[in-house]
Amino acid sequence: MDTLLGIDLGTTGIKAAVCSSEGLLLGESYVEYPLITPSAGVVEQDARLWWTLTCAVVRQALAASPAHASQVRALAISSQGISFVPVDEKGRPLRNAINWLDTRATDEIEAVRQRFSDEALFRMTGKRASPSYVLPKLMWLRDHEPELYDRTHKFLMAQDYVLFQLSGQFVTDHSMAGGTLLYDLTREAWSPELLHAFGIDPRRLPEIRWSGSSMGAIRAEVASELGLSQDTVVAVGGQDQKCAALGANIRAGVATVSLGTASAISCIVDRPTLDPDRRIPTFPFVVQGYWDIEGVVGTAGGALRWLHDVLFPNTSFTQLDDMAAGSPAGANGVFFYPHLSGAGSPHWRADLTGAFLGLTLAAAPGDIVRSVLEGVAFQIRENVEAMESFEVPVRELILFGGGARSAIWSQIIADITNRPAQVVEMVDVANWGAILLAGAAASILDIDMTGGARRGGHGTIYRPSAQAASHYDAIYQRYRRQEETLLRK
Repeated sequence: MDTLLGIDLGTTGIKAAVCSSEGLLLGESYVEYPLITPSAGVVEQDARLWWTLTCAVVRQALAASPAHASQVRALAISSQGISFVPVDEKGRPLRNAINWLDTRATDEIEAVRQRFSDEALFRMTGKRASPSYVLPKLMWLRDHEPELYDRTHKFLMAQDYVLFQLSGQFVTDHSMAGGTLLYDLTREAWSPELLHAFGIDPRRLPEIRWSGSSMGAIRAEVASELGLSQDTVVAVGGQDQKCAALGANIRAGVATVSLGTASAISCIVDRPTLDPDRRIPTFPFVVQGYWDIEGVVGTAGGALRWLHDVLFPNTSFTQLDDMAAGSPAGANGVFFYPHLSGAGSPHWRADLTGAFLGLTLAAAPGDIVRSVLEGVAFQIRENVEAMESFEVPVRELILFGGGARSAIWSQIIADITNRPAQVVEMVDVANWGAILLAGAAASILDIDMTGGARRGGHGTIYRPSAQAASHYDAIYQRYRRQEETLLRK
């Protein structure tokens, strides 16, 4: 039996999964690792853990699989995006990695804006200026740690670093490069204008290749260490939200919605399509010839977790669902705005905070819980409507992540967006996306973007009723009017 290996290199944990080419999970393992937060706005990580813990979870997943490790034909990585580490010629880290959550490069963003207008930057990169991206952090590193910057051979993102350990090659993929603020969407390459304007030497950046392409066989010493065959193919993987969308069976006219800590709302198009109002970013997808229009709600499952921990710590999430079910649509007038870490798309207001509106003495606990579920669903609808305003059709939704296990939340999303919402049964769709890319690199699997040939294990379909959709439409209009008041503050 041919098997494939996926590695999900997340922000705070790493998972490895061994699957058959039919999608049967044979073995998996997961381990967490910390973020380093010495001061406000500074978020780092020990990049060496990206590799040592990858080795640990791969060995554990292989040990849990009934198939022999030598049967693994190929592997690929689904990776957290845009965290990066400077390395020397031998790929050794020169300092901690700077995490994508790090926001120290605020002055550098102003320097970017002085050289390029918001319109010009978005036209080139599909992104707004933000300290989260790699470009301003490289500028910060050059200004604050110049000796280290000068000694750097390559700047590698998380996937790139692990790919180097596996293959000895300095490579990234288009979906990862597309999140750096250094990538030209039209050229599908590093932007010569941005590199020149800010003095970034392109030789210090990894080569960009397409996800699902083969990098050749794994390094012999690594194969021996992990127990893999020396013929195991190392495939170029991709950014985790894009891998997850692929694994969830994204296709034209369908938006995938992750209900994890954050929520990514993704649609694919076959040309580099830009939002003229710069509300929704555009990325290259993990399949060549497609682009990802990706909105984000910064705290989705994170908002529900916050509600649980702060107000209902002794209540299970199943009980919270039951409480929400006892409240009517509209939560008896209680509105929740899930901007607990600022507002993402389509508003992009880092200064905005979360809020409950409409609280009265009559508000019951179930109303508060339901308002959180509805508030996230209203934000998903806002993103979907923004996408459709620039001709990105969304006819149905595919839900995945921990929040998708909630039947009431899934139904609320279907009713509020007035679109059928299908839940993915497979829990780890990001790793399944990586496995699809590994299978493509080994010529075991073909990736059909019509959705017909990918096996993701889809489950229940939640269909909106005309009555519920009409009722929620009126509630949504009131929700939006209240939100406009918050946005004006």
